[in-house]
Amino acid sequence: MMHSSACMSPLAAVHYERGDDIDQFLVTACKKLAASGVRLGGLLQVSRGERGGNCATNVHVVDLRTGQAFNIWQERGACARGCRLDEGGLAQSEIAIQEAIVDRVDLLVINRFGRAESLGRGLRGCFEAALLAGIPALTAVRPPYDLAWAAFHGGLATDLACNIAEVLAWASRLRARNTREYARMS
Repeated sequence: MMHSSACMSPLAAVHYERGDDIDQFLVTACKKLAASGVRLGGLLQVSRGERGGNCATNVHVVDLRTGQAFNIWQERGACARGCRLDEGGLAQSEIAIQEAIVDRVDLLVINRFGRAESLGRGLRGCFEAALLAGIPALTAVRPPYDLAWAAFHGGLATDLACNIAEVLAWASRLRARNTREYARMS
């Protein structure tokens, strides 16, 4: 189990390394969470589309609430350098996440805290919106973005290993705590 400075934080990140199939890991974790009755919202990356050499031409995400898939990658030609995140795709992503927050899902999944978020852009505001709304959020982060992630949450997030059982245990403990809190308020 990874060290966690906030054992029961409603914010958590699965730490992974470059080359790990984090997309498939998150898809599997979400299927198991949904099967256990957790209402999910947010986005999962499900494919990178066609490749030319080592270059992805498409990156598709799926809205966990609606099942709608959309492309978030800009077509900039073969093996273009630099960030290829499409602003229109990002806007569509933000709308899907905000709708999940309004719908009060049990758990919001945002597939990455990556380059854009490490620079204060991307979906970073969605993490903040979820926390302000009291919606637990799960993401994934890898080096070198883990440093910006740590600075962003300031010790308030739970660090999870890339292990399905650990993610499920975190979600189960969080759900049990939320159920107890709800019962106390009733």
